[in-house]
Amino acid sequence: MSNQDARSEDQGKNGVTRRALLQGASLGVAASLVSPAVSGWSQAPPAAAKAGGKLTPSQMPQAWSVDEIHRRWQATRDQMKAANYDCLIVCQHHSGEMITERQDGDADVEYLTGITLPLKWVILPLDGKVTALSTNQIRREPEEKLAQDRGIEVKIIDVWSKGIIDSLKEKGLASGRIGVTNLVDSSRQTEGEVAYTTYDRVLKAFPQAKFVPDAEILDRVQIVRSPEEVAVFEKSVATGELGLRAMFATAHPGAIQREVWLAMFNAMVNASGERPWRLSINTGGGGNSALNRPLEKVLKAGDVLSQECTGTVLGFGTQVNHSIAIGSPAPPDWADAAKDSVDTFHDMLALVAPGKTVADICAPYDKRLVARGERAGQLVIHSGGGGTMPRGGSTGEVGKLVLKAGMVFDIKPNFTLKDGSTAQFGDSIVITETGARRLGTRKMVVDPQQT
Repeated sequence: MSNQDARSEDQGKNGVTRRALLQGASLGVAASLVSPAVSGWSQAPPAAAKAGGKLTPSQMPQAWSVDEIHRRWQATRDQMKAANYDCLIVCQHHSGEMITERQDGDADVEYLTGITLPLKWVILPLDGKVTALSTNQIRREPEEKLAQDRGIEVKIIDVWSKGIIDSLKEKGLASGRIGVTNLVDSSRQTEGEVAYTTYDRVLKAFPQAKFVPDAEILDRVQIVRSPEEVAVFEKSVATGELGLRAMFATAHPGAIQREVWLAMFNAMVNASGERPWRLSINTGGGGNSALNRPLEKVLKAGDVLSQECTGTVLGFGTQVNHSIAIGSPAPPDWADAAKDSVDTFHDMLALVAPGKTVADICAPYDKRLVARGERAGQLVIHSGGGGTMPRGGSTGEVGKLVLKAGMVFDIKPNFTLKDGSTAQFGDSIVITETGARRLGTRKMVVDPQQT
């Protein structure tokens, strides 16, 4: 097979396209991905996660279970079998290339190994041992033992292409059909992250093999979460809410944004023992406009402070959002915009149920946007995990996404004030067999003193 053939095979032939994924079509994805003996999606959060409760790293899950990691392998292999792959080469997949302060790790290698650092590649055959490539940084670290306990063969290598080539030869795949992730059209990485030199050397080493770009195979696996994953998301949300409480306590006129950011950062690290996956707070615009950074910006009376706040547990995170007006007087249109956001959140949550589409549940948001003279279809759904799951609103492919029990995402309606500030209140939810439940426990009210 020529290199040109290897690079050009249509992803749509791999089983399910991204469009089909979002429409919930083909292959019975949800049914095949998660089949726990007893569903945990509808269970109430544990007492330790109640609002205001103190959390420490010792209260957090210390690692993904071996059963959970093996469940992910089997779900991936089910997708590989449907696509007629003999093997899958998995590259790291980062969700924000231009935001270097994001949590270390990635969405794909980390998902298959359950280890945030320091593995770079995974070679997953349809049958046989799973191999992960790393540098000697893993030697004598806890991650090395963790990988061994999970049945992962760790190869220490300085040249990635050599490690991939050697592993494929050992697995007898010189003429196999091999899927390659994150090569092109990956979520938030449209040109992929596989180095040209690495891929070129692998192609030349196996002229009889057929390499197939597949940016979506792990999306299809990850979009529906297991009960163990949902429990970790709950801890992530509890950690994020402690970050919000630190914000409520420290954001006042005259404070520097950096001071508030650090208070939130410390609260979340002290709770989970992990660096927050996302912490971006700002006034005068959306919280994400700070690009995850502390700023030398003095908060003023009347400012509205918004944020994207994500506590991290076992490398997983999902957002909480709670704008606040600092001091007084607040902008004249703050109260109405904040009320619209809170009311929209509750209206959307009430509509969530398996079988509906994202567009269905976005109707209350679109209605209020239009009434305020804003454009319908704005981003309001933001999926959690490693940051590569669907995000968007009622329009486009995300609007066609069919909801299924086990999906986890943040609902975060956002309304813009005349001064450019934003009112945004949001929480992460899990879809149950009959509806949905919030993962957070704080009160969704405008006044933080009432949370």
